[in-house]
Amino acid sequence: MEIIILIIIGILFVVPSFMAMRKQRQRQNEMQALQNSLRPGDAIVTAGGVHGVVRSASDKDVDLEIAPGVVVTFDKMAVIRTEQEANDLARPAAGEEKNDAADNLPDEKYPPFDGEEKK
Repeated sequence: MEIIILIIIGILFVVPSFMAMRKQRQRQNEMQALQNSLRPGDAIVTAGGVHGVVRSASDKDVDLEIAPGVVVTFDKMAVIRTEQEANDLARPAAGEEKNDAADNLPDEKYPPFDGEEKK
């Protein structure tokens, strides 16, 4: 009976860990394939959030044009996604932000405490 419980507990810890490692390995392989396929003209995003266009790529480095006439060299490992993948990420649009200005007003019944009590 105890062995069955130990096996069930072991499965509860091992299976989710295995699935997480598998997903992480898959993402790592996708990033490696992207880094190896970089060609001049590709629009990419680095791990630091720098957007640029590939001007040249070697085995370890990639030259990115981040502004007209400004070319910087990055390690290939810094490239994490293409510009298209970055644009496809789910982010709220600038006009869709929730406006909670009314929620930030002081409550008349309980005004903010400023260190002194009213008398």
